Amino acid sequence: MPLLIVFVLCVLFFVSPCPARGIPPSYPPLAVRPIHSPRHSVSSSLSKYHHSAPPQIQDCEGISCSDPLTLTPIGSPCACVYPVQVEIDLGVAPYQLFTMIPELEVEIAAGTYLKQSQIRIMGAGASARNTEKAAVTIDLVPLEGKFDNMTAFLIYERFWQKKVPINVSLFGDYNVIYVLYPGLPPSPPMPGGSSGSIPSTIGSHEDPISANVPPRKKHSMNSASIAIIVFTICSFALVCFGVSFVLWKLKSVGRSQSAIAATFATSTSKTDGIRSIQSPSAVTSSRSMSFASNVATLPASVKTFSLSELEKATDTFSSEKVLGEGGFGRVYHGIMEDESEVAVKLLTRKDHNGQREFVAEIEMLSRLHHRNLVKLIGICIEGNIRCLVFELVSNGSVESHLHGVDKWKGLLDWDARLKIALGAARALAYLHEDSNPCVIHRDFKASNVLLKDDFTPKVSDFGLAKEASEGSKHISTRVMGTFGYVAPEYAMTGHLLVKSDVYSYGVVLVELLTGRKPVDMSQPQGSENLVTWARPLLTSQEGLQKLVDPSLHGNFDFDNLAKVAVIASMCVHSEPSQRPFMGEVVQALKLICNSMDENNEETCIAAEYESNSWNESASQLNHGLTPFSFVSMEYGSNSFEI
Repeated sequence: MPLLIVFVLCVLFFVSPCPARGIPPSYPPLAVRPIHSPRHSVSSSLSKYHHSAPPQIQDCEGISCSDPLTLTPIGSPCACVYPVQVEIDLGVAPYQLFTMIPELEVEIAAGTYLKQSQIRIMGAGASARNTEKAAVTIDLVPLEGKFDNMTAFLIYERFWQKKVPINVSLFGDYNVIYVLYPGLPPSPPMPGGSSGSIPSTIGSHEDPISANVPPRKKHSMNSASIAIIVFTICSFALVCFGVSFVLWKLKSVGRSQSAIAATFATSTSKTDGIRSIQSPSAVTSSRSMSFASNVATLPASVKTFSLSELEKATDTFSSEKVLGEGGFGRVYHGIMEDESEVAVKLLTRKDHNGQREFVAEIEMLSRLHHRNLVKLIGICIEGNIRCLVFELVSNGSVESHLHGVDKWKGLLDWDARLKIALGAARALAYLHEDSNPCVIHRDFKASNVLLKDDFTPKVSDFGLAKEASEGSKHISTRVMGTFGYVAPEYAMTGHLLVKSDVYSYGVVLVELLTGRKPVDMSQPQGSENLVTWARPLLTSQEGLQKLVDPSLHGNFDFDNLAKVAVIASMCVHSEPSQRPFMGEVVQALKLICNSMDENNEETCIAAEYESNSWNESASQLNHGLTPFSFVSMEYGSNSFEI
């Protein structure tokens, strides 16, 4: 019976040829034209493909877009735009996928940081590479115009590096077939050297509803031709039977192996708005080469330097040029040919984690822009050498001014410390609340707060930073950070929150108040840990007099210092839910600055930007309309009331 079935299939294959799946149909030239009929006609090919047509915008009924253009999403101005075209193979059968199309759109939108309305599942059917898998074609549609080069490249990288987390329990593992968009690099070759059915241009893809099939010419066959065909079919049937048997045996073995591998696969589970994330597998060498060869797709503001340029600027990375060293690299002082001074960070780690951190740092820094963040100027990739080039912030760091070599240059007075506290808080508030997606620094500390000559702070070193979605909680099996600054819940459980950064900020704030290191083994027993020692002293007048940095010599307004101390006390609270958000800290510190006299106010705020939203918030706070109870304080001789 199996031989008979194979024989019949082979006869159908030879006698009734059809156009190859990988050959794209031809399309008319790109144009926007009035619409006179439905965009797609329903045909018998619906039995082969499932199609989720993009919703029509009510005001856009008068236009239609020629392939590969498509209409903008709902809520955007009517226009025909280029979508990013993606094809993936999912580890589920097509009939299982059809009921889960909306869930797949949600997964793709979350993984690419786009709106769900920008994700369109254009077609789904049996994969030409494995008929037991579903091949899905997806359009990622810009809201207007086109995707900028960086966004398109990030989408490209996220798909090829499998950073788009798709629920394995629903859709199985996925393989990327192609990602197409003008300006993107060619898709890496698929395993086995086959490129699959990858369209050669942005507009050459298979229509999910119908295809133009050229008519076959009628012709007659003589007896000799029929005999040859029958003999060939019989021979081929025997070969097919043998191959089918071998494949069946191999498939039974492969299923058991895939079941074992599935337990180690990258997964994303969504429960009550909390996402648990595991690091993706290491990027393959071919994709690393693809990344290195396409640095030109980064924003124009990010320059590309040659290794020889950086070696010349740093005297071949001389030890005399070293400015500092972190967990992922050493920083050198460099002087470029145009006499401009830069800081060159040379990655020293050679493992896969170091490589992933480098890619993550470039992606992150290229889209983060704030006056209190260190600016990325350029990059260098040559062989195994990877460098980041930053603006030089030449006045040391908070750590060096409080505890190190810059301590003897001059005292950090109270006005400078308050200015540093406000600027650093603004930087973290930007990362947590204004960047998309949210960014958790993970290694905020005094040595990562660099200072300009006027003591404007610049937060640096995003080598450990992590992307996060709003309200999300991350679980890490490897706690990263610096001892003395790491939040207790992160150190004990691996749970990483934006409030973990708030704790680290609170430690730096206590350093500014006390002039002490976060961990100082020269202190008396029981007082080595700064937070443990300072926490009970922060909320009483007598405690503050004992705690305040003696090098300030009393040159500060005690009311303002007390308010800053209460903010620090809340930031280092042992319970994350009791810590304020960084936006609240910024507003509270600005109220303190506004309460100072005119000269101090200029010192504290003059270099900072002002906004109508802040003035409105400050007015509300002064009238008690917002719940920042830690801003207004009354205190007696013993304790503060928060």
